[in-house]
Amino acid sequence: MGRIIFLWGWVLFLAQLPFPAWGQDARLAKARDEKKVVVYNTTTVPDMQKLIEGFHKKYPFLEVESFRSNGERLLQKIFTEARAGRYFADAYIISGLQLWLLRDAGQVVPYLSPEREGVLKPFKDEAGYWAGVYFNLEVIGVNTRLTQPREMPKRWEDLLDPRWKGRMALENEEIPWFASLQQIMGEEKAMDFSRRLAKQQLQMRSGHTLISQLLAAGEVALTPTLRVNIAETLKIKGAPVEWAAIEPVAPNAPVSLGLAKNAPHPNSARLFIDFILSREGQTVVRELNRNPTRGDVEQPVPRATKVKLFEMHWDGVVKNYARYVKDFNDIFGAGAGEK
Repeated sequence: MGRIIFLWGWVLFLAQLPFPAWGQDARLAKARDEKKVVVYNTTTVPDMQKLIEGFHKKYPFLEVESFRSNGERLLQKIFTEARAGRYFADAYIISGLQLWLLRDAGQVVPYLSPEREGVLKPFKDEAGYWAGVYFNLEVIGVNTRLTQPREMPKRWEDLLDPRWKGRMALENEEIPWFASLQQIMGEEKAMDFSRRLAKQQLQMRSGHTLISQLLAAGEVALTPTLRVNIAETLKIKGAPVEWAAIEPVAPNAPVSLGLAKNAPHPNSARLFIDFILSREGQTVVRELNRNPTRGDVEQPVPRATKVKLFEMHWDGVVKNYARYVKDFNDIFGAGAGEK
């Protein structure tokens, strides 16, 4: 009789606990059994390491296995594995454009993290397939030792000046920028501008970090798509770098987070997503000089908050993504270095 009363007392106690606590405890227990979370991402290695350190501090029993590549190669890897029926990733951190392609291909599944409530509306969907981790603003960046203040471009057409020939670098997967020019200028004008820009003998390089290093070192005088957070980091370190915005600026589609289809460690993946979207995780994002997507976390570069922004119609870009990639490669690929 005493044992029955004891057990009934526990039932009454547990019944008074809020239901989310039950669910959280159950998820934690299952995550402990899973032991790790595998994240496919395009984030820089140092930044990803900081996010992992923040997550590991909260969940020390979980290992984070990070696989990094550029966007196009990561998409190829994901689709190749899916065709073979092999699923290794638990979560993706990748450009929104590419995450939306994964969504349309059925390679991400919805997860309505409770932390999504703090994410600003433009940086999440209603169904829960994706939420932004951070967004980038790309601006004109110059080396101040190679460029006079009066030479700072004020219009896109200024990049066609002969003084810049052979002295500019462009990231070789700059599809969002290419697409934004077409919405800002109009397709015909933007295509004409792009073809003329390609004749300026641009150095096509892989990675915004690499291009920023070339800019700081004076290997190039200008890049049209320097990320503000990188520019500010370089300036703090004393590099001869300055930036200016040709307004309106179209923010890149946010670098976004999604739950992978058939995730081997789904409970750990949900905990990871919760952390990255939380105020705690977004504070780490801000400390990396990146623009957080939560409304309750301050932006890191006050000057950038004054830039006039252009509202992109990303659905149209996603729908025509293959065409944008082809046109960009046709224009800036083999022909980019021709005289």
